[in-house]
Amino acid sequence: MQKTNQDKNDEKIIKKRLQEEMLQRLYHKSEEEQATALAKKFNLGYIDLNILFLDPEVVGTIPEEEARGANLAAIYKVGKKYQIAVTDPENYETKKLLKKLQKESGIEYRLVVVSSASLRKAWKNYEYKTMTETFENQSILLKEKDLTEFEKGIGSLIELKKRIAEINTTEVFNIIIAGALKTNSSDIHIEPGLDHIRLRYRIDGVLQDIINFPRNIHKTIISRVKMLSKMKLNVNDVPQDGHFNIKMENENVNVRTSILPTNNGESIVMRILSENITGLGLDELGLNQYYLEKLEEEIKKPTGMILTTGPTGSGKTTTLYSFISRLNQSDVKIITLENPIEYRIEGVSQTEVSDESTFGFADGVKAIVRQDPDIVMVGEIRDSQTAEAAIQAALTGHLVLSTLHTNNAAGAIPRLLHLGVSPSLIAPATNAIIAQRLIRKLCSHCKEEYLPAQETVEKIGKILSQIPKNNVMEFPKEVKTIYRSRGCSKCNFIGYSGRTGIYEVFSLTSSIEKLIVEGMSPSEITEIARKEGMIEMQEDGILKALNGITSLEEVRRATGEIFGGISFSK
Repeated sequence: MQKTNQDKNDEKIIKKRLQEEMLQRLYHKSEEEQATALAKKFNLGYIDLNILFLDPEVVGTIPEEEARGANLAAIYKVGKKYQIAVTDPENYETKKLLKKLQKESGIEYRLVVVSSASLRKAWKNYEYKTMTETFENQSILLKEKDLTEFEKGIGSLIELKKRIAEINTTEVFNIIIAGALKTNSSDIHIEPGLDHIRLRYRIDGVLQDIINFPRNIHKTIISRVKMLSKMKLNVNDVPQDGHFNIKMENENVNVRTSILPTNNGESIVMRILSENITGLGLDELGLNQYYLEKLEEEIKKPTGMILTTGPTGSGKTTTLYSFISRLNQSDVKIITLENPIEYRIEGVSQTEVSDESTFGFADGVKAIVRQDPDIVMVGEIRDSQTAEAAIQAALTGHLVLSTLHTNNAAGAIPRLLHLGVSPSLIAPATNAIIAQRLIRKLCSHCKEEYLPAQETVEKIGKILSQIPKNNVMEFPKEVKTIYRSRGCSKCNFIGYSGRTGIYEVFSLTSSIEKLIVEGMSPSEITEIARKEGMIEMQEDGILKALNGITSLEEVRRATGEIFGGISFSK
């Protein structure tokens, strides 16, 4: 059927209308559609940055003023290869900056087209980068008056829990830190659960529950910790470590941070390390008089090695710092190797080594002996190279202080042998070996004396009878009462306040040297050391408990069962 003129006119009208509608849609299409069309025109890729997470460090590689002036942003980078987002590839300022970057920095780039909204989102990362740099260059500043303000109403852990529950989200992090300082906590644990976030403080070596937060506060705390600790904000599936400082009027506090991914989110642990080393006097460690006099004698020797042993958190490093504080004189050069440096000591050359770097403990010992030191502290002997270097330093005119991970003092001997030290060198190089644990002290305000069961009295008497009596220590003749914790507002109703050490110490005498060369066991070495006056850690703890310093319960917690399953009271 042949089309009439009217039909042809109608088709023209419809076609024209369709063209007008298409032009209208094109004119009114969204920014993202326009960016897509522009990308196709120039045969470039298109990206919607609103659905991507950008790394502020990558964006920040191009200065903000230049990026904004040229309407572009770096969004991805591998080496010198960049992916750069632009709104108009033909823009004069865009092409000018790209040419400059290529000439001055030698970069290679691939362009992608983005909308103006996307580009504005990319530029927001400059704000995050600026914020991060601010935290990198400035530590938390808690003035004394600020801390006092935060501490208002925090008279006990119970009141602290109430205070945290009442404050708003932005104040939570500060009150967590202030609460930890107020309670003399060593660690802060923030642990995500299924429906809440658990806050715990480690006080005097024991974790204490503080409060459960709602889960919606977790992201705020994580972001704050990461920014302060110079961690990557966009990484949440691998562990990260860092640190930040709290500047107070009278002291600086270093906070070591660790973040670990878990099935419920990222877990945070913050260790609080005060740079104020008051209280590190040798006579403040809790050494009994016999051991104190013995160690005073050993650290005065110009050469040899003193080892302190025990698990992580047993106070080994604090003991070494106490030795250094006592020996730190103007006519003595002391150099330390630490990972990390926990306390700053004026007049001591302190060097930090790292597991990630090639400069470790072994290389460090070899390097610092060329600095003509009198005393060398090696944070930890953990491998054969470090052990050999420490032994050689002790044999060639230096006093060497270091730590080992062993359960008791005699256990240091097989540990050194396992690390490849010759049996004939251990005794000539080693002056003394210490084993230690930290135990909580009973609160002096609320500890109570009570009558123990007769069975307990008999058990204690049996232990006392086995303690060597040739070390000039005083022992109670009979046990009538012992002490236990109760709890009051002064100790946050825990019953304990502060910590002290329990120890065993022996010198490597000629008789012990003979046992080492003959390959005797640690138990045989311990037997000879006891005959020469050594009391063991648990015995030292029991004596402290009988003197009201700690409780038998605390000694058992730190050293293991004392009496078996008996009742402590009637």
